Amino acid sequence: MLRLAVSKKSTRGFTLIEIIAVIVILSILAVLGGSFIVKSTDSYQTIQTRSRLVNTGRQAIERMSRQLRMALPYSVRITNVNMCVEFMPIAGGGSYLGFGSGTYTGYVPDALNAAAPLTALIVSPHKIDFGTAQFVSIGAMAASEVYGVNPVSRATLSSRGDTQLTLSAAKVWQRNSVNKRFYLLNTPQAFCVVNNELRFYDNQDATSSSVDLTSIHSLLATNVVAVAPFALTAGAENRNTLVQFNIAFAHRAESVEFTHSVMIRNVP
Repeated sequence: MLRLAVSKKSTRGFTLIEIIAVIVILSILAVLGGSFIVKSTDSYQTIQTRSRLVNTGRQAIERMSRQLRMALPYSVRITNVNMCVEFMPIAGGGSYLGFGSGTYTGYVPDALNAAAPLTALIVSPHKIDFGTAQFVSIGAMAASEVYGVNPVSRATLSSRGDTQLTLSAAKVWQRNSVNKRFYLLNTPQAFCVVNNELRFYDNQDATSSSVDLTSIHSLLATNVVAVAPFALTAGAENRNTLVQFNIAFAHRAESVEFTHSVMIRNVP
């Protein structure tokens, strides 16, 4: 009888209450563990998203800063309802000797000296450092003087030698440069925020009042959020031009805002 009782006791299973208790405990552990995994995954995705936004923003800001520093200060302007910053890159430059034969005047025809318009300008030896030279600028003091159909401080370059510049038409400049400097300029370029994209436009029309947003462009970044991405403090003879960026890059619930300033040294 004793042996039979022991045998029955050894084959006894779990009670219903014990099974329910185990199920409840395992459920609680599963919920806690799942929540931890979900939070860890969300945290990782958040970090990855912010990292991508930061990298994208830094690369875009660095490129814009680098190219704007190569611009003619007085060629920088804000267009297209404050959504574009347009500029004319400097291809080269140097000092001019004026005009004449043998003994040069040291100045160019302008509104004050009333000299006759000329197509040839004698300059110091120089070279092209960046891009191609399409225009010549002397003594510019405002963006309105280098853009438009009849700009007073910009002329179209017909041909260039080491010591002479030939213009496409006879020119009388608005003023002479204080330091007798001339600048060779490339066609206008621009950075624009269009449809939440940051775009770079090349080879723009210098006679136009705005950037042609339908023209060929390069895509720098997407997911851009900006109401007024660009601001400009114009330069003067004793003050540098200052361009400010205020651009945010967003994806899902994450957003990274960049506020950056670029100073363009004014060398009149």
